[in-house]
Amino acid sequence: MPFAVIEKHIHPKQPRLSLLLRTGQQNWLARTYLNGKLHYKSTGTPVLKTALRLAEEWYVALLRTGQQSTSSRPKHPRQVATIGDAYEHYAASLTKPSKQLTAKHEWGVCKEYWASIPLDEVSPRVFKDFYAKRRAKKISNHTLHKNTTLIRQVLKHCAEEEIISAVPFIPRVGTITHNPRKWLTLEEWQHLQKVSRQRIKNAKNIRTKRQRQDTHDFAVFLVHSMMRVDEVRHLTFGDCRVSKNSKGVPILLVNVRVSKTGQRPNVVCLKGAVSVYQRRLTKDNTPTDQIFQHSHIGTFRELLKAANLYEDENGNRRNAKSLRATGISFRILNGANLMLVAKNSGTSVLSIQNFYAKYLRPTDDIDELTKMA
Repeated sequence: MPFAVIEKHIHPKQPRLSLLLRTGQQNWLARTYLNGKLHYKSTGTPVLKTALRLAEEWYVALLRTGQQSTSSRPKHPRQVATIGDAYEHYAASLTKPSKQLTAKHEWGVCKEYWASIPLDEVSPRVFKDFYAKRRAKKISNHTLHKNTTLIRQVLKHCAEEEIISAVPFIPRVGTITHNPRKWLTLEEWQHLQKVSRQRIKNAKNIRTKRQRQDTHDFAVFLVHSMMRVDEVRHLTFGDCRVSKNSKGVPILLVNVRVSKTGQRPNVVCLKGAVSVYQRRLTKDNTPTDQIFQHSHIGTFRELLKAANLYEDENGNRRNAKSLRATGISFRILNGANLMLVAKNSGTSVLSIQNFYAKYLRPTDDIDELTKMA
């Protein structure tokens, strides 16, 4: 069971042996890390001097037993003493590229605080200190929950591998409120495209023109595919093929290989994505070439500002993720089956209701609501 340590002493003769005094307990607890596993033993005494002697006798006996019973190769060849070590051990166990990317991203945020913390000293107090440091940077509980989830997964992995005896108690981060990303209305989306085309036309040099065209294509592809930003960035030409629906309208079928929800074959994208794919496909491209090879963060932000759409009416800033919400909302307004929209976009109906459809208004489709009148 998790516990809080109120006093700790390192054995003067055995530096890998420590004595702990826990909350609600009188007797000292001996602890050591041996052969990739934590070992605990109650000394049965509240007297520190006696506890040190008894702990040393137990530790020496444990060393003898370990030398006789363990093979020349320990169970965990890499020493796992800190959260940083534990993360490396956890990351090496991940096989899905999507999970590897997610873990790497979250660890980039958590590393500064967690990397050097001893694995056996993780406690609720350590988590609360982490919360305080992150909140000082004015992050939301939603983001903090993502950070904490990675540390929980690392600790759970260590418990499954018997590196630690149990996962310590992790305090709640607090209430996580739904914060739907504000999508663009049809008029706003049309205005954004108009401004984008004008900026491409007015570009002063080839390099700027190419960057703005890339950004334009990226935005159109996001809206017409409903895919996540990272999913589109990892797409190759070999992942896509042009097909047609029953009415003969061109569509693009995409095999999403890298996604936080796993692979999704045959994602259906509308004709805008078809146009982008065909325009960017040249005879020099190979199936393994990425369709979009550059980041569009800065140029898309400049485009939003130029179109006066960088912030919505509530002061919330938009970014490329708003385009996925825009694409999903357009499909809903066009009467598409909600379950199929969820499957195609790699999310759930509940998530669509909470995060994408929340800003839908009755006036968005008056004809649909009044056609039975």
